[in-house]
Amino acid sequence: MTTEEATITDDAAVHATAGASGYTRRVFKYGGQTFPDPGAEYSVENVLGHLRTFLPELGHARTEEKLLADGTLEVTFSKQVTRKGAS
Repeated sequence: MTTEEATITDDAAVHATAGASGYTRRVFKYGGQTFPDPGAEYSVENVLGHLRTFLPELGHARTEEKLLADGTLEVTFSKQVTRKGAS
């Protein structure tokens, strides 16, 4: 299954409420890959939850939102580095 074929199905989907307002569309990025917006009815957390299915390293991902000049909201996910068993 390619990213374009993936469908997010979440009965508990919430409407997107991005930190940046006034955007015309969204794109999601992680590790050099760009993922299309599945629809405004899915929040950034819904999209991240779906991507975790295929990319488990996003389990504790950080999210950064940037409004581009063309009105696109670019949402970038990045791995959050943690230490296992740190005390």
